Amino acid sequence: MADETPGGHPPEVATPTRRRLSPLWILPLVAVLIAGWLGWRWYEERGPQIVITFQSGDGLEAGRTRIKHKNVDLGVIESVRLSDDLSQVIATARMDRTATRHLKEGTRFWMVAPRLSLGGVSGLSTVVSGTYVEMEPGGGDDRREFDALDEPPVIRADVPGRSFNLKTEQLGSLAQGSPVYFRGVQIGEVMGYNLSPQDRTVSVSVFVRAPYEELVHEGSRFWRSSGIQFSAGADGIKFQTESLKSLALGGVVLETPPDPEAGAQAKDWATFTLYEDQASAAAARDRLRVRYRLEFAGSVQGLQAGAPVLMRGLTVGHVAAVRLEYDEKKQELHIPVDIDIEPDLVARTYAVIDGKPMDEAAVRELVATQVTKGLRGRLASGNLLTGQKLVSFDYEPGNPPTAPGTERSDLPTVASSDLDSLTRSAGQVMDKVAALPLDALLADLRGTLQSISGVAGSPDLARSLAALAKALGSADALMRDADRQLPQLVKSLRGVATAAQGTLNSANGLLGGGGGQADLAGVMRQLNDAARSFRVLADYLERHPEALLRGKR
Repeated sequence: MADETPGGHPPEVATPTRRRLSPLWILPLVAVLIAGWLGWRWYEERGPQIVITFQSGDGLEAGRTRIKHKNVDLGVIESVRLSDDLSQVIATARMDRTATRHLKEGTRFWMVAPRLSLGGVSGLSTVVSGTYVEMEPGGGDDRREFDALDEPPVIRADVPGRSFNLKTEQLGSLAQGSPVYFRGVQIGEVMGYNLSPQDRTVSVSVFVRAPYEELVHEGSRFWRSSGIQFSAGADGIKFQTESLKSLALGGVVLETPPDPEAGAQAKDWATFTLYEDQASAAAARDRLRVRYRLEFAGSVQGLQAGAPVLMRGLTVGHVAAVRLEYDEKKQELHIPVDIDIEPDLVARTYAVIDGKPMDEAAVRELVATQVTKGLRGRLASGNLLTGQKLVSFDYEPGNPPTAPGTERSDLPTVASSDLDSLTRSAGQVMDKVAALPLDALLADLRGTLQSISGVAGSPDLARSLAALAKALGSADALMRDADRQLPQLVKSLRGVATAAQGTLNSANGLLGGGGGQADLAGVMRQLNDAARSFRVLADYLERHPEALLRGKR
């Protein structure tokens, strides 16, 4: 064959060499796989991205400002930028995957930083750790865009309790964080307030903590506490304060009447009226009031609406109105006084007859019975400092009424109290004093004083006073001499009396009788009387030495 090679050996077929994968490529492939796996894990574990809008960028730093809940990190601020209109700050944050299910419509965010207010100091821990954004989980649908709060909330969402809405005409001194008191114990705070453009009233949101929310019933009353309350009226001067905190922030006071007036427990976000003070809240209570019309003789100055009506010192009602009326038929002016009698103010047992609450007819029948027993009304002074008056009732059967129940006065009244009588008497005295000829009396007094002044300045008076002083000096010297010589004089008189008595005794011994004895006896009796007189004189001068100058009296 022509194709065979010489020697008879067939030709060799050339085959290509197969290239194998080098073991060095295993490591990069493993690294890529690990990186992909880590990237997938990072993407899977990475939480959602949210947008939070702030009014200010204070404390916000991209990559450093953390988002926390109860001091546990849940995210970080990734970027901070201004809105298109430059009015707000938009922060983009990356949240942890565990926080995804808590990003709802009710979730709230706010900046935590050191804050100093009248209510206290908060956020001091951020001085060391730095500011951060606090997150408070809420309910609702999922959400990724939020508006941050300008101020931290007063009450956290996880605090048990109930919220209520209070309507008022004026906000007054109330502020966020103002306390809510019940019998002096703080049971809640004011969460916030807003103005309603429709009815132009202020709506105040308050929160009452558990378990005190059970104290709020449908019949409860709220009134404003400004810290210090000062009033002066017919029932005296009142000064009341709650606490220093309420003095700085104001406050709200809760009062719940006893059952059954309290009613059922109030529901969450129930609406109540916020009264100005305790008196306004008490006046608004739905209880029995029986209106009477009184008329008093004389002036009613100092009597105002709201003044108490007393029954032997106990408050049984209040003055409703004091006004001036004109009687066209008689062409006379009258000042009727309307009062409201409230049996509940005396005692709850008085408001119940035979187990049934008293109605207006029962009250009027009871009052009419007391009038027949001498019940009378009068004006009395309630406060001497302010001049406020009140209406007082008492039993005075012997005092005839001045207005015994006419068309202008439902109840009999008598003259005012003794203080008014004293006032009228004082007025009469002042009128008499004013009627005196004071000018003439003052002129006479002025003339008398001038005469006395002329006599006091006369030279004769000076000489007379000098002579009187000289005479008094002489009398004083004489008294001192008499005081020194009086003992010797008394001693001498006693000696003379003793000698005379001895002479008389000797003479009696020598003369026993005879014709001349009768005359001599008479002489002896006279000498005896003289000696007795000397002794009496000596004794008297010893007791009364001044008799030497003034004589015996």
